[in-house]
Amino acid sequence: MIRLAFDLFGPERIILISDSMRATGMEDGRYTLGGLNVTVKGRYATLTEGGALAGSVTNLMDCLRFAVKEAKIPLEQAVACATVNPAKRLSIYEERGSIEKGKFADLVLLDQNLAIDGIIKNGERV
Repeated sequence: MIRLAFDLFGPERIILISDSMRATGMEDGRYTLGGLNVTVKGRYATLTEGGALAGSVTNLMDCLRFAVKEAKIPLEQAVACATVNPAKRLSIYEERGSIEKGKFADLVLLDQNLAIDGIIKNGERV
């Protein structure tokens, strides 16, 4: 379905998002979402009462990795869908979304396996 969406709409019209809840990146356990108790186990968040799917705990980096490694979206297209496209849609492309002189220097450095190798925030490695 992901490849079909890219074929139908073109990569310039796709924005990668994560619908993750605030427990993303946290340990397995119990959290709340909109006043409801939620249990997080692995990549799944379910309502504690009843067990219905409550939301995602997948972050945007994992979404990008999936798009490239599983859906076979070219890396350059997937990165643009997580950076350039949303910045343009939010009307902040003049200051964010690409590496250009005068823009915020916020970068995620990746290795060959798409694992995070470093982070640069405001031009400083953190």
